[in-house]
Amino acid sequence: MKLITGTGKPAQFRAVSEDCHGSKDNHHMPVQDDTQNYHIESGFQNLTHTSVTFRRALETCDPHDVIIGSDTMKILWSYGDRDPVAGSLKGHSGNRGARSIHFLGPMFRRPADALQRDDLRQWDVTVKNVSIDTSMDTLYWCKILKAPTLREKHHIIGYEALLTKESSTKQPLVHHMTLFECSTNSYPGSDPNSWDVWVKSSGAVCNSNLLTPRDWDSCITPVATWGVGASGQFLPEHIGIPIGGDKGAPKYYMLEVHYDNPRAKRVLDHSGFRIHYTRHVRKHDAGMMISGVSVSDTQMIPPGQKLYRNVGICGPSCTGAVFPAEGINIVSAALHSHVAGRKMKLRHVRDGKELPRIVEDDNYNHNFQQVRQLENETSVLPGDYLITDCAYETVGRRRPTLGGYSTKQEMCLSFITYYPKIELAGCYSMTPVKEFFETFGVFQFYAMNMTDVENLFLYNGNILDLLPTTVFPNFAPGGDVDDEQNQLAIKALQNAKDYSIIDEEDLLYKESILNKLIISDPVEFHDRTFLSHLNQLPWSEPLFTRRVEQSILTGKHMTFCRVSSDSISVASEIFKYPVFDTFVKAPSQCPYHLFMEFADHTSTATKQMSSTKLLVLFLLILYRRFCTGSYH
Repeated sequence: MKLITGTGKPAQFRAVSEDCHGSKDNHHMPVQDDTQNYHIESGFQNLTHTSVTFRRALETCDPHDVIIGSDTMKILWSYGDRDPVAGSLKGHSGNRGARSIHFLGPMFRRPADALQRDDLRQWDVTVKNVSIDTSMDTLYWCKILKAPTLREKHHIIGYEALLTKESSTKQPLVHHMTLFECSTNSYPGSDPNSWDVWVKSSGAVCNSNLLTPRDWDSCITPVATWGVGASGQFLPEHIGIPIGGDKGAPKYYMLEVHYDNPRAKRVLDHSGFRIHYTRHVRKHDAGMMISGVSVSDTQMIPPGQKLYRNVGICGPSCTGAVFPAEGINIVSAALHSHVAGRKMKLRHVRDGKELPRIVEDDNYNHNFQQVRQLENETSVLPGDYLITDCAYETVGRRRPTLGGYSTKQEMCLSFITYYPKIELAGCYSMTPVKEFFETFGVFQFYAMNMTDVENLFLYNGNILDLLPTTVFPNFAPGGDVDDEQNQLAIKALQNAKDYSIIDEEDLLYKESILNKLIISDPVEFHDRTFLSHLNQLPWSEPLFTRRVEQSILTGKHMTFCRVSSDSISVASEIFKYPVFDTFVKAPSQCPYHLFMEFADHTSTATKQMSSTKLLVLFLLILYRRFCTGSYH
């Protein structure tokens, strides 16, 4: 805790500072540091405002000072009704708050002459009166919009969020928004006239096999993205995202809004974006793509973990096939996860060596998802790897957290702005379905072969569409079923129960595909849903959890390259996690930091050694009993 205070009336104001840190007992006064590292530059006060300018080294080597780096930092502020007295800082009452911030790196700024330019235009893209009911915890709503009529190509130079009052508060209703370009001729038999009809409609639920028109699946290329706590972005002056023109320019866009309503509000929402564009075309066409972990139940974070990693890989099968020979240049990136996210980074690997991290945040705050503009553009060449690396904390959770769209589930994504624009909308990866189940010792399910199970995950299928029609005769006991295997499947589904599901309102687990797959092989797990199987695994044993984590991280990955043009087709590929030399940050010059790093490594190694010894001892005991005949 660092205190900047002032004394005296406005005409006699004098700014002073005290370098202090918080006490372990929250009720005690802050404790003054042995060294004072904050230095006042200037200050003034009038009848309404107090302003103080001060400086501090980024790294002070004071154990009570936080290093100021590229991580998200939280500023706590408070003020009293009266000037403080030395040694007494009471009386802040309700005048306090907190704000997350990125101290280092360039800031997105509107062009200096923007307000004076008559060529800068605005396009507001919003949903229309979406009704959020108290029963809706999570809702993804999509709205089709028609682009402005522009005969010549223009450039989008920036965008800002337009939020309703409820989403501008400390507990916003809108969690994130994305604006996508659409292709109107992606599917055979599609009616181009349907798009104008959809423009006039209020929209539909996103990602629904039943409620979302199939043609909307062509809306995959992001143009603008916003996450909770962010403001938007304005692009550097040498790039712009193309909009308008006659030659193949997108005429329709889709706005996707994710509503998070855990406090059961009843709201009428009309949030969206304000897009800023100009007829003065800049030097380079820019684009945006998404990279990371494919949203799927195969993304799994065990319960009770201080940190557990998932990675999404964009590999050479995509970068080598789609990137131009000179590569692309990344200018900004936004990292996106949900509530459990604690650390995120966008990594860059070339020729067996990891290059400096493109973006890294070891203090990630899911409530502050500001786009990160890079101080130096990063060139990514064909054949390079882009790895979105996410670490989660699930200490307070009792069951596994799965990948999904709700904030109670998880994501691991990077929204990347780059130039020159290419036909790449997204590059994702996931653990191959067969390898995912085999990691947990499961090899077969009732009434479905592994190919059918893979199709469920790869094509967002419905499990009932793939099961034989005789398997579930209205789920009624006593139905005529001849096949013995199907009889076993019915019995298993009727009897299988996941006793970890207690809360009635939590339907995510009950509706998960993993909770509908009944294990048949191996026999010791049979008649158990796969989700129930996951819940019974010994996640409290560190050695077991680390082995699962490393097996999935360094095992096989299936990558998907999503392109926005019909002229390009890139097949999915399964490959092993790349072997490379990890990028190592320059070590701290502060002696106490070196001691703390050594202590952390020693503690981790000791814990791992203890777990290994216990496991080896347990195996030796079993071996001895087996050899002596005393094992029962």
